[in-house]
Amino acid sequence: MEGKFTSKRAIAGSLANALNLLDEKTPMHHQRTAYLAYHMALELGYEEADRVEIIWDALMYDVGTVILTEGKEFTFSELSAAGLNIVGDVNQLHFVRKMFLAGQAGSAGDPAYEVLSKEARFAEIIDLSRRVSGMLKQDDAALNQVEDICENISNLAGKELHSWAVECFLRVAKTEYIWMDLLHQPEIVLTYIPDGLDLSIDDTIELARFMSRVIDFRSAYTAAHSVGVAVSAVRLAEIMGMSEDECKMMLIAGYVHDIGKLKVPKSILEKGEKLTDEEFNIVKEYAYYTNLILKDIPGFEQIGRWAALHHEKLNGYGYPFGLRAGDIPMGAQILAVADIFSAVAEVRAYRQSMEKEGVMKTLADNIEKGAVSGYIVELMLQNFDDIFGKRDEEVRRESARYYASMVDAEA
Repeated sequence: MEGKFTSKRAIAGSLANALNLLDEKTPMHHQRTAYLAYHMALELGYEEADRVEIIWDALMYDVGTVILTEGKEFTFSELSAAGLNIVGDVNQLHFVRKMFLAGQAGSAGDPAYEVLSKEARFAEIIDLSRRVSGMLKQDDAALNQVEDICENISNLAGKELHSWAVECFLRVAKTEYIWMDLLHQPEIVLTYIPDGLDLSIDDTIELARFMSRVIDFRSAYTAAHSVGVAVSAVRLAEIMGMSEDECKMMLIAGYVHDIGKLKVPKSILEKGEKLTDEEFNIVKEYAYYTNLILKDIPGFEQIGRWAALHHEKLNGYGYPFGLRAGDIPMGAQILAVADIFSAVAEVRAYRQSMEKEGVMKTLADNIEKGAVSGYIVELMLQNFDDIFGKRDEEVRRESARYYASMVDAEA
């Protein structure tokens, strides 16, 4: 599959919606931050390419929160430091990495606009924009809040925020519709990303792998889970004779199959004992959120369905849709087996990892219950050492990145 696979605009919107699941106290927080940052860049005279760049920077600015302590407030410098290893070597987000480097370094005193690099200016604009987003209240008219927010931001000039950025914000703040957009429809910022900015399937794979880190780096127990599932599922797909393009789509589906899990509190993810019924009901919703996040991305028609249905069971007792065998696509059935295979081979808060015999027994038990395909499991068992080896190689690589991220975040 050559040429366009999906659009940057669609991926940006889905990534923002996924990150919003981490903290729902401020609705559309990432879109609000990006919207205001865009208009500040416009006010400062930046060209369209730079304005599009700051949208991506602003949507991604707090990916590092997944490896930081939940419930705490962090400086922009701390967020930037934590985000660096998560963005890492993702070529599609190279400018975000530069912004993180500038944000991590910060700047002493209250430097003039002219002495800063573009990336340092963008970091400052985004820092200010995220603060404004956090101050906006949903239960009052936008214009009723302008005066107080402007006063609060003005009080930070020359201290926590650079004076030139505050002055720029105060100029933008005079435009009333901007406040109404910020409160009611900040997602229109995505329309500022031109339609012509396309992604190939290989570009999409790279961004999907980045997103797997955002999903998995919330816990040491899941630090490389999505990578393990993706690699295992692709190998099964290859053995079953899927085409090269289908295998690439399987890789993407494996990377993002747990994207809705960003909605699940970390305390539940790391609970060291059996979940209560109420807690398990929270967990069961995540596949539904995976569907919501992926379903409207062009090119993801199959990918989204495979990912969202990986907890469906052939006997009809899966979730969230309760589908039976004939309604569950083969890609989702492959992911289901790969998910079980990878999960039981990992350490969890409530158990140790299983050796080969334990993994094989767990898969056999799931066949007996009518949950998964016996044919796919048989292929898994026939090729166990090959699949496990490929999975282990990728898991070790991603786990090393996770632990490096943790060290850097604590430094």
